[in-house]
Amino acid sequence: MGPAAAPGLEISAELRQRVGDLYCDYCCALDDGEYERWPALFADPCLYKVLPRENFVRNLPIALIACESRAMLRDRVTALRETALYAPRIMRHLVSSLRIRAVEPDGLRATANFLLIQSLVDQPSEVFLAGSYHDRIVEDEGTLRFAEKLCVYDSTIVPTSLVFPV
Repeated sequence: MGPAAAPGLEISAELRQRVGDLYCDYCCALDDGEYERWPALFADPCLYKVLPRENFVRNLPIALIACESRAMLRDRVTALRETALYAPRIMRHLVSSLRIRAVEPDGLRATANFLLIQSLVDQPSEVFLAGSYHDRIVEDEGTLRFAEKLCVYDSTIVPTSLVFPV
C-alpha cells in the first residue's frame, strides 16, 4: 500500500509511488547497515533532527541530534563506523500511515509513524524508539530527497545507545 494523500489533496499515482519509494529506500539503507547511502537521500542543504515530542509541540529548537547539511550527515556515518563503541545489533524500521499532507512551493509535506525494533545478539528483540516523521521532500536533480526530516520520538526518555539514524 502506497502513501495516502490528505483529504481533498489530488496527488498522482506516480508521485505517490515515488514518495513511497523514498521512504522504502530510507528504511532499507538503514536496516541493511548501508549507512553511507543514507546522506544521499537528503538534499543539500537539509535539516535532520531527532527531538522529543514535547519540544516539537512547543516549537522548541532543542534536539538530541541536529544536522544541517549532507556533510554533517556523512560525519555522523563516519562517527558511527569509526569512533562509536556499541554492542552489535540489528535495527529495523517499521513505517506506517505515510501521508502526503501538502504540496507547497518549497516541497511536499509528509508525515508517517515509525517504530524502531532493536535486536541484540544475545537478547530478545525489543522496541527501541517510537514516534513520527515530519518531512519536507523536494525534487533534486530528478530525484525526490528529504530537505527536512524531523524524527519526533514519543517518550521523554531515550535509550543511551541512540547512535544509529532514526
